[in-house]
Amino acid sequence: MKRFWIFVVGLFLLFDTVTAASQKSVLQFSQMVWNFGTIQEKDGPVSCRFDFVNTGKTPIVIEKVTVGCGCTTPKFSKEPVRPGAKGSITVTYNPKDRPGAFRKEITVRSTGGGEDVLSVTGDVVPSPKTTADRYPVSVGALSLSTTSVNLGYVARGKSKSRAIEYFNGTNSPVEVQLVSRTPRPSFTTLPASVRIAAGDQGAVTLRYDFTASDVWGMQSDTVDLWIDGKLIDTYLVASAVATEDFSEMTAAEIADAPKAVFSSQYYNFGNLKEGNELHRSFTLKNEGKQPLIIRDMKLGPRMSTTLDPDKEIAAGETLTFEVMLDTKNAGAGKMMDRIVLIVNDPTRPLRELRLAATIVN
Repeated sequence: MKRFWIFVVGLFLLFDTVTAASQKSVLQFSQMVWNFGTIQEKDGPVSCRFDFVNTGKTPIVIEKVTVGCGCTTPKFSKEPVRPGAKGSITVTYNPKDRPGAFRKEITVRSTGGGEDVLSVTGDVVPSPKTTADRYPVSVGALSLSTTSVNLGYVARGKSKSRAIEYFNGTNSPVEVQLVSRTPRPSFTTLPASVRIAAGDQGAVTLRYDFTASDVWGMQSDTVDLWIDGKLIDTYLVASAVATEDFSEMTAAEIADAPKAVFSSQYYNFGNLKEGNELHRSFTLKNEGKQPLIIRDMKLGPRMSTTLDPDKEIAAGETLTFEVMLDTKNAGAGKMMDRIVLIVNDPTRPLRELRLAATIVN
């Protein structure tokens, strides 16, 4: 089975080939988040409209709108919007095969370097499924609902679980053992072993428990499957993001909380030859009323930065720092790497800074 690397947060962005500049947007949206509420998978795609006003002094053009996955489709005009005039972006979400709660981000880039991040949220009620629909993954004698689960944000001091369903469609019982490759107290599979009778179905639970674990940021765990005493080449993957517990905060506390605002979170250097370390400056401002703290910072293999993760950013303070992308031995083609930050901003505790380039011979 092809190996893959899971990052959070429902958090997976399309590769972007335009350069994001560093100027604050002059587009004023009437709302930044649209909640579809509870929707039925069987009813198909749903749409909403984000209206905005150009509060600047010159005409503005929406140059690019990027989304997190193919389930979300934006529609917008590239006609200039005059100062004081209104415009809109229509976003369509397709709930097919996506049951449960969702949150999708839409990044809007406009002329002058403006960048706005919109979101659509909701909860999908799944359509009735056949056995083949419910268990599409064949694993030896078993059929599974999936091989990976993403638990999203899990607050420190709490736990969260996700289930992977199974079905034994054979005429014989099977013995299954689940063995974590890197055992640790914060991650468990329940049960660790199970005997599944012929025709039986059930579920195993993958659980992150941060009630007593001193961890921050992205977590990923791989579980090997042993069926009837034999290790098979299919494995399970669980992921989560450990953050502070913001669930008890009141609206007033959230309004007074730290607020991380980056000048930009993406830059594309364009076409160039390999071998150099590319530099790009970013700024991070705390527009909140409490100190901003970087809880965790993970760098991709080709990334480095002058940003001090131990620096506490006071309310109103702005930091300028550099992010570097190493292109040595990168090989021809598109490349991109990232830095993932966990901050104590309750509105968006996970942030990514991405640098990209196209290496030419």
